[in-house]
Amino acid sequence: MQLDETRLVALVRKGDQRAYSELVERHLPAIEVYAKRIVSDDTLAQDIAQDVMVVLWQRSSDFNPNKARLTTWLHRIAHNRCIDIMRKRQREVSWDPSESEHPLTESDTPRAQQPIDVALTRLPESQRTALVLTYYQNLSNREVAEIMNSSVRAVESLLVRARGNLKKQLETQQ
Repeated sequence: MQLDETRLVALVRKGDQRAYSELVERHLPAIEVYAKRIVSDDTLAQDIAQDVMVVLWQRSSDFNPNKARLTTWLHRIAHNRCIDIMRKRQREVSWDPSESEHPLTESDTPRAQQPIDVALTRLPESQRTALVLTYYQNLSNREVAEIMNSSVRAVESLLVRARGNLKKQLETQQ
């Protein structure tokens, strides 16, 4: 029998490592995939996902099941970590126009070389995030809005622009 997530979080709050392991097993892969699509770095995505799981253990009392589903809460934490890292990268790396045209290198993973992934990396961060959460993580527009700290209408607008920009990116790759 599978315990529901609210009960598992309640057990984690009491220090139950089995409940924590169950939640990690359920959510770590999706959080890692999300982070990987946002930061375009496998190792960094793994670090972000692990960090999110540590937050789950340390701050499970912050989770309110009446406000959001656990997956939404965890994705919000991952989203914030990704944004922090991307901002830090922008401050550390000087802008090079040749790199912005081709953000991926020969050494990137084979998956990152797929046309859709290349096009995703070229989208503005907010558009990429909305697309990844909606289509890769299968979250509703309401959940995406919660994660992105935005309105549902703003997410819908972002998705329209993102799909248009993604289409243009894919057409220019051909």
